[in-house]
Amino acid sequence: MLTFRDFPGHVQLMLLTARSRLRDSEIQQIHELTAEYPANAALDWSQFLAVTAHHRVSSLVFESLERTRPEGLPQAVYDELQHRARHNAFEALRSANEVRRISSAFAAAGIEFSVLKGVPLSQALFGNPNTRHVGDIDILTEPSLLPEQIAILSDLGYNLINPRSRLTPHRIASYVSFWKDFTFQSAGSGFELDLHWRLFNNRFHPANLILNPANGQSNFETLTCFGVPMRTFSMQDQFLYIATHGVLDAFTYLKSLADVAGFLRLFTPQELDDALARAAGLGLLPQISAAIHLANDWMGTGIANPRLLGVDEPLASRIRERTTSMLLRQNFKPDRSYASPAQWLRLEIDLVPGFRSLAEIASRFVWRPRVWAAVDLPDQLFWFYPVLGILMLPRHHSVED
Repeated sequence: MLTFRDFPGHVQLMLLTARSRLRDSEIQQIHELTAEYPANAALDWSQFLAVTAHHRVSSLVFESLERTRPEGLPQAVYDELQHRARHNAFEALRSANEVRRISSAFAAAGIEFSVLKGVPLSQALFGNPNTRHVGDIDILTEPSLLPEQIAILSDLGYNLINPRSRLTPHRIASYVSFWKDFTFQSAGSGFELDLHWRLFNNRFHPANLILNPANGQSNFETLTCFGVPMRTFSMQDQFLYIATHGVLDAFTYLKSLADVAGFLRLFTPQELDDALARAAGLGLLPQISAAIHLANDWMGTGIANPRLLGVDEPLASRIRERTTSMLLRQNFKPDRSYASPAQWLRLEIDLVPGFRSLAEIASRFVWRPRVWAAVDLPDQLFWFYPVLGILMLPRHHSVED
């Protein structure tokens, strides 16, 4: 079992500096690690820069190094991380302004949405909207007015890039049934935007119950970033979503594990206990336990709670094995597209077992939009797509992004 001490020096340093609210013992470890490996010795600083960029933690790492300023840190490494942090701060401001623009257009049409992850999560977790890596914009809305929302986004300069096929009423209905979001790209800002109507593709993934009133309606709150109010999940539900999202992704990018650790360092014991109780009620406790055990070992969170399932619980062991395997096979820079469709299928079945889930996965396969793009049938022949879906070979799968 790979532990923190088994990682090469540059990965250890990344995992240490990608922690929020550093403890004195961790600051000492940072100084000791950089002192052991001065600029001309064994710690590979070029690889350190490579893994921090790949795992999307450069800004968080820079803030830790700026605060601790270890003597062994080469100036060129500091300068590069500072450059990345400044660029990320600019992107965070652009992202907030883009959310403001979208929100105004949606509000004019009487449509409300929530922001998933993004700058409000960075503000809540790290006290700074610039700290967390800025990627695409994820918003959660209702599927009932999708044609209207697509039209609004088109007016704002967004082009639909996934699915790439022509949309018809049958195709929209099918896509909403088996997939979680549409992906758009702005011709002006360059941002990708994911328009979600649920959290995970598989309708039977227990994390989707976060949005189900019968299982306790998700609490929302409003955070203001750069003067832009953004509706988002409560911290408890953000934690459950982020942790299960990372588990399904097998923590391909360790940014998600840094997020989990950020929550665990921020929560009071009572807040954590409440979150674990909610996880148990939703059927998420095995996945949340797996994420916490990995954060304990690799991110130094040291969480103990009687509700946690054991570190040797089967799902926790499989998640750790999968995450470790991807790191080692790809030199600590894993990529989603590397895994085969069969590997992602096994992971999804582990996380969402049962006949209903298998039927869901099979239906998603035969109704996949790539077949629509390859063979553009009219809606009158839509029933024929499952046959084509079976005949058309799958390509490498990219899990939830």
